[in-house]
Amino acid sequence: MLVAFLRGLLAALFASSFAVAQVPAAPQDATIQALLKEVHALRIALERSNQIGPKIQIALARMQLQEERVRNATQQLQDIRDRLVGIQSNRAEGIDRIKQLETHQVQTVDPEMRKQMDSQLSETRAQVERTGALEQQFRAREGEAYSLLLSEQARWNEANDLLTSIERMLAPPQL
Repeated sequence: MLVAFLRGLLAALFASSFAVAQVPAAPQDATIQALLKEVHALRIALERSNQIGPKIQIALARMQLQEERVRNATQQLQDIRDRLVGIQSNRAEGIDRIKQLETHQVQTVDPEMRKQMDSQLSETRAQVERTGALEQQFRAREGEAYSLLLSEQARWNEANDLLTSIERMLAPPQL
């Protein structure tokens, strides 16, 4: 559309130069100079538009990439938190089982049953300890995943800021 306008403007320039041949030289020169300034301004605007187009495409691609990275980091964090809930639930069940076994053990008089309960208590306590250690590992992974998410969100904000600055460059000047 801009190219068509420039062609029309140039055609008008040539036509006016032939038609204005009868006009005194000074006004004709002023008109031609004004038209040349306008053509020059349009050429600069077209060049600027051609330079901004690729920048916009690059910024949009970065933005899409960062959105995907933020989405992945969010999913990873959520998966870890879901696993933590399961681990905590297993640990709580183990602690409850220990309390039940201890209560039954105190009430049991049969030495063979007490020995069996001692074995179950030892096994359940070991399981609760392993679950506690696993919970600590997942807490550390949760912290790492959260830091990664914050980092990716910061990069997303940078890409968004770049798009905002390009948008400001494209906005018409305020009068």
